[in-house]
Amino acid sequence: MKRVFSLTLAALLLAGCTAAPASGSTSSTTLTAETSATQEPALSTPAPAQPLRPLRVGDERQYYMTEMLSGGLIRYRVADLTTHQTAVPCTIEGCSHDTADCPATFRRGECDGVYVLDDNTLVAFTNNHFPETKDSDVVLLDRNCQNRRVVATVTDATFDALGYDNTTAPYTDGTYLYCLGHHGGYDGQTALFRIDPSTSETVDLLENTDIPIDMLLGAVGSKFVLIQFEQEAPPDNSEGFTSASTQQIVHWLFDPAAGALQQLASYDTPRGILDSHTAEILEGTYYQVDWTAGTASTLDPETGEAHRFAENIPTEYREGHHWIDDKVGDWLVFSYPMVMINVKTGEVREHPALLDNYWNGGGHQPRIYLNLGDTLLVDCRYEPYTRTDVGPDGVPMTVETSQGYLGLISAEDFLNGVPNYTEVGVIAG
Repeated sequence: MKRVFSLTLAALLLAGCTAAPASGSTSSTTLTAETSATQEPALSTPAPAQPLRPLRVGDERQYYMTEMLSGGLIRYRVADLTTHQTAVPCTIEGCSHDTADCPATFRRGECDGVYVLDDNTLVAFTNNHFPETKDSDVVLLDRNCQNRRVVATVTDATFDALGYDNTTAPYTDGTYLYCLGHHGGYDGQTALFRIDPSTSETVDLLENTDIPIDMLLGAVGSKFVLIQFEQEAPPDNSEGFTSASTQQIVHWLFDPAAGALQQLASYDTPRGILDSHTAEILEGTYYQVDWTAGTASTLDPETGEAHRFAENIPTEYREGHHWIDDKVGDWLVFSYPMVMINVKTGEVREHPALLDNYWNGGGHQPRIYLNLGDTLLVDCRYEPYTRTDVGPDGVPMTVETSQGYLGLISAEDFLNGVPNYTEVGVIAG
């Protein structure tokens, strides 16, 4: 999914639209620790800030998936990572699991995806840009996807809770829930909603800021890193094409308790170029790789100081798109090209390939769906599959596609290209 997101971003860069990348690309980088004027929080300042953590669509116990049904219905399917079985979480005898009467089935826009909040509770941020409703609910569920209860509603707004990575995940500090979104639909003003599930109070923390924030990069400690993307489009030349001028991307450190914005980093980026710089927050650490200079560093969020841990990255690894997959053990794992950088030793080496998965017309390396530290959940194989759908005219139709399977693999085997999987079931979709 991150690859699809990156391609969408490339189109925005070329068009000069208001947007911001999850991984910026730069020709020159300026790191600063300048503080903007403190913004007044929308309501009274909450309790002292606690560390922020991203919410995931699974944990060491279970992985949660959704699949579309006819009639605008969505059904949950749960992969049990202990028993290695996948099932619809419904215990009603004889239930077909394909109608609104099934407790594991919801209408589109009501409950589109769930995240693990704690050992007993899931949370959903509804109405992810679907047209059925204008308002968005925050919903709590039991771990079996049942006992649904709405704890807050945001009027005339949408949530961006996609969960592909830290840039699209909702967050919690143990008391509040946080989710990026928009007022008045996807094209509206960017918002960072803070939700109190115990009182239903919802606040847009960006409402009174004078900085036009576009996206979320992640969180370090108790603060978010937000992205501002240059809004002005470049002038057209005499032939009607946009000039090759640069754009500026600014990363802001945002304290949700105090409402303060502090400039953390700024990048002067050639328009349409995504390949010269990577910035990513993983496990609460801000990493940046300058592929032009061949260096990798962490960034201290309090001082803006860069601490280099790798240099002289071989030139054969510097050409490509440099999508980061994840941090596995001590290694930052990148795609295109397949390269790994050790954050402790600075070692750079090629990532040994696993067996390709063949789907969607080509071969693809397994993708990390869930990082559990010593173990990863990935798509381990695909096979031809024929399913029956209902066409627009209501007549059943057959669709030739591929059925994917999830598998657990040790971090060590993943890093060394050893395809030693334990299958846990089919991928819902």
